[in-house]
Amino acid sequence: MRLILTGATGFVGSEVLRQALADPAIERVVVLTRRTLGRAHPKLIEAVLSDFTDYQTIPVDLLRADACIWCLGVSQTQVPQAQYVRITLDYALAAAKAMRGVDPRIRFCFVSGRSADPDERASALYARIKGRTERKLGELGGEIYRFRPGYIRPTARSVARKDPGRWFAPIGALVSLFSQDYSVDCDRLAQCLLDVAKHGAAQDLFDNRTIRGWTAQAATDANAGSGGASNG
Repeated sequence: MRLILTGATGFVGSEVLRQALADPAIERVVVLTRRTLGRAHPKLIEAVLSDFTDYQTIPVDLLRADACIWCLGVSQTQVPQAQYVRITLDYALAAAKAMRGVDPRIRFCFVSGRSADPDERASALYARIKGRTERKLGELGGEIYRFRPGYIRPTARSVARKDPGRWFAPIGALVSLFSQDYSVDCDRLAQCLLDVAKHGAAQDLFDNRTIRGWTAQAATDANAGSGGASNG
C-alpha cells in the first residue's frame, strides 16, 4: 500500500501520518509539503512543492500511489476569499488530476466539512467552496471519497489544536455525549480515512455519525464485493 498525504503538519494530517507510519500494511507515505517536516522514518518520503497547482517538478513515481488523503486546508477566517478558494478548491482539484493522470485507479479521500453544500446554496463561504470542491472532484470519476466531520476533538494521542477552534473542545466533548452528529475524535477520523484509503468503500460520502462509528472491520464489510465507490 502506497499513500500520498497532504496537510501532514496540521491537526488532522499529523494524526493520519502517525497512524500511517505505524501501519504495517502501508509500505510508503509520500507527504506533499511546502517545507520539510523535520523528521525521518524509513517509510516517509517528502515531496516539497512551492505551488500546489503545479506537479511538473514531482517525479512521476512519487505520484503513483494506491490512495491520497487530502488534509490540506485553512480556515476561511485566516485568508482572503480568493486565497481560500485557491487553497480549498484549486489545490485539491489540481492534485487529483495529476495523480489520476498517473493512475486513474487511485482512491482520493478529501477531508471536507460537516456543512459542505455541493449545490452552493449555503450562506457560509466555506460551506459553498467545500461543496464545490466535492462536486468538482466527483466529476473526475473514479474513487473519490468525501469526509464531512463536525468539530474535530483532540485526544491524548493526537497533537493539540492550535487554531481558534481549540477553545471549543469542552463544548465538543459535551455535545458528543448527546449526539453523534456534531463532533468526532481526531484519531477516529484518521482511522476512518486510512481504512477507506486502504480498502475503499461502497459509499462515497462519510458524515460525522458514520465516521464516529467506523471500524476497520466496517471498511472490509462495506467494500466486500463492491469494488469500491465510483462517481463516474
